[in-house]
Amino acid sequence: MKKVLFISSLSTFIISTAASQVIQKSVPPPKQNVIIKTLPAAPPPPPPPAPPPPSTNKSTGTTNQNTPVYSLTSARVIIKTGNDNKEFPSKVHATLMAKSTPANWRNYIQINLGNEMRVNSETEFGLDLEGRTPTPLEDYQRDGLKLSVSYEPNFFADAWKIENISLILEFKDQNGNLHPTLGRKTISFSNAYGFLNNEYRYMQCVTDGTFSPLTALIKKDLLNLHG
Repeated sequence: MKKVLFISSLSTFIISTAASQVIQKSVPPPKQNVIIKTLPAAPPPPPPPAPPPPSTNKSTGTTNQNTPVYSLTSARVIIKTGNDNKEFPSKVHATLMAKSTPANWRNYIQINLGNEMRVNSETEFGLDLEGRTPTPLEDYQRDGLKLSVSYEPNFFADAWKIENISLILEFKDQNGNLHPTLGRKTISFSNAYGFLNNEYRYMQCVTDGTFSPLTALIKKDLLNLHG
């Protein structure tokens, strides 16, 4: 009897143990809450800075077209003859220069005046640029200008009387615009008065930097005329 009870108890224990293992295996383990964080994307790099605008500084060699640069673009001379005419074919030459740039004294020149200049008359003529770069206005404003008139008589006894010389100047910028105050400037040398002949052939008219007439001298030789 004890053997039967022992076997019965052993069977019950084995069945209970097996059932417990089945239950443990059938129950899934508890799930853990898993949180996945998504990191934001990195912002794109900033665009490269825009290149600086082209420089207009004079040191770079570029020219600002908005800055006017004025030069002498036209020069005309009016000579009033007194009571002794300039005969044909005696010649007259005229040159204009800035006193601050004596090397350019031939920039504006007239060398072909062989016509008669009658008694008590006015003769107007232009000065040619000779294909060179026009002289800047600032060159004249620095020290003034010199207008030289020379006379070559056809006969040694001929003489020519001058009573007045006027100079008409025109200053424009690189775009062809006249200077606001000196666009067209007329200078009258009322002191340009006297005789030119075979000995005293040259008359020189000088202004200051404001284009006010100063002197009008008659000279013998060309050497001192452009000094």
